Amino acid sequence: MEDTLQLLSRYELYYDQVHKFVKENGLSATIYTQTTDVETETNGLMTYDRKINKMGVENVFNANHNIIAP
Repeated sequence: MEDTLQLLSRYELYYDQVHKFVKENGLSATIYTQTTDVETETNGLMTYDRKINKMGVENVFNANHNIIAP
């Protein structure tokens, strides 16, 4: 559970920075390419077998929603 919270915290910090770049520099898009864990890397949104959504869909949506204008 702690790893999940740490990953979510980092993801939210990442998107706080993205939001800052949108406001200050006119950034218009971002792409998160690691949707699943791969081999020895464990920074995906889901586990390698795609059975566990590590941060929760709603949490990821909320982090992303802060940078997307309605």
